[in-house]
Amino acid sequence: MAEKTVSAESGSTVKTLRNLWPYMWPADRADLRARVVWATDALAGDARSVPPLPAFLLAPVMLVIAYNVVRLVQLGFNQLRDALFARVGQYAVRQLAFRTFIHMHQLSLR
Repeated sequence: MAEKTVSAESGSTVKTLRNLWPYMWPADRADLRARVVWATDALAGDARSVPPLPAFLLAPVMLVIAYNVVRLVQLGFNQLRDALFARVGQYAVRQLAFRTFIHMHQLSLR
């Protein structure tokens, strides 16, 4: 039997597969043919398993995004509260310091 050769320049994928087919699907080896079938099924199963993956990861990703949005809103409200209450706190401290100063000056020196 003469060796069949296909060069890279003159060959095509179909010619290459045609030359390799007797080795991939030998007539006298049912176990190897079964392995080819199982490998093809595994390849098809892998291709079918890819689309559900983003949907599977959608819920955890959305939970992380929702958590971060809620956290940012919480931080925003904390900053707003501090900005609004800062003037009240400063007024209270200033009034208490003034009353303490007045009280200290009203005390007797004896």
